[in-house]
Amino acid sequence: MKTKKILIVIIAMISLVAVGSITTTAVQAKEEKINVRVFPKKMRGTWYQYDKGQLTKIIYTKKKIISYYNGKRGVLYLHVRTKGETNWDKRDSKKENWVFLNPTLARFQGHKWITYWNWYASHAAPYFNVSRLNGHQVLTNEYGVYPNGANHYYHSIKLAKKLKNKRYAHFVY
Repeated sequence: MKTKKILIVIIAMISLVAVGSITTTAVQAKEEKINVRVFPKKMRGTWYQYDKGQLTKIIYTKKKIISYYNGKRGVLYLHVRTKGETNWDKRDSKKENWVFLNPTLARFQGHKWITYWNWYASHAAPYFNVSRLNGHQVLTNEYGVYPNGANHYYHSIKLAKKLKNKRYAHFVY
């Protein structure tokens, strides 16, 4: 009788472990990976935003981000970070404008987000999402460990000006 109870407990424990490993595998299968060698097609193109009356322009190509703000032009270059690159203390001036993509999409606020990090990042990276909002393609970015401060970009200056103060549901402002 005692042996029978011990056997039942062992079978129950093995079943729990098996169910746990199946659940873990299912969760891992849902994780969505992206191509880290190029920016996603839906991000590419020219985007505009009005911020405090000032026009911001950002251009995504396959491997570059070109931004225009306050009369200044900035360029970031997409590179692939290899597993062996861990020595971030020794700065290389040619890498100051390099960025790399996180291979896994983040999910929060009901959206999928892409994030990229500066090569020598020491703080939270920006998150980007492209979605169709009110019939328009909208590029949204947020920053921080707990992302907030949504900024929306549009494909035309006219639309950016028209919707400069627009607030959409499921974003933190």
